[in-house]
Amino acid sequence: MLRKILTAIDLTEDNKTVLEAGSIIAKAKNATVYIVYVLEPLNVPFFDELPTEEKEALLNLQKVLKEKAKETLSEYKQKLEAEGLCVVPIILQGQVVESVLEFSENNDIDLIIVKSHKKSEIEEKAIGSNSLRIASRSKTPVLVIKEDKTQYNHILVAYDFLPTSEEALKFSLDLASIHNSKITVIHVDNDSHFTHVKSVYEKVRQHKIEKLQKLKEEYPSIEVVYKEGLPEREILKFSEEKNVDLIVTGKRKDKGGKLSFIGSTSYKILKGAKTAVLVFRSK
Repeated sequence: MLRKILTAIDLTEDNKTVLEAGSIIAKAKNATVYIVYVLEPLNVPFFDELPTEEKEALLNLQKVLKEKAKETLSEYKQKLEAEGLCVVPIILQGQVVESVLEFSENNDIDLIIVKSHKKSEIEEKAIGSNSLRIASRSKTPVLVIKEDKTQYNHILVAYDFLPTSEEALKFSLDLASIHNSKITVIHVDNDSHFTHVKSVYEKVRQHKIEKLQKLKEEYPSIEVVYKEGLPEREILKFSEEKNVDLIVTGKRKDKGGKLSFIGSTSYKILKGAKTAVLVFRSK
């Protein structure tokens, strides 16, 4: 159930798509939109050793940024309220990723929406973008927007037969009802690399195909696709060939109960996709 939607913004002109994506869902679900801006602390080496006038200039800059944030949030609030939405503007202070995740958890947020800003390859390998890090650590679903597109006509759901996949599919069906979307469920079989007994693999393969057929019978409106190969490669390839607008992928836990995401298929899809990606995790 979508009751609370967090839209994370910055002070650039690049917030329109995030706000529009949030407002479309909020209108359909009568949800509250939280518009969140994070004011990061000064990160100046040897700040205390700087001349007084330089320290004051930096502190004044923080004040200016905070005032600008208040003005921007007020402007967005008025615009969305004029569309009939319930809007809560929030200014947080701290590191972006930690602040967004803490606020989300403390306020029982149902969906986080963030924009992916391109970083250099070196930056991506060193620390990753804020959107990647939020999606990798969040305990709630995260929609990462990569294009200036808010209408999802074709949703692709990565499916691996685990409970998270089933929940991700139901979540996607809910989104599809809002956007009047076509849904394709894709399972990419990579098990042939893990078995030396061909007869065993064939039995498992046939069982998966039968389960996919039952899924199609349960949800007649969806398309079901079975492929073999590397999951992230086949999913991204299919997405581009079929002009998919949104890829939905589930996020698992490891055996210790911790989130297992770095290096996973979901992470690779999130990094490689040219379109929006929703990383689903059941609350």
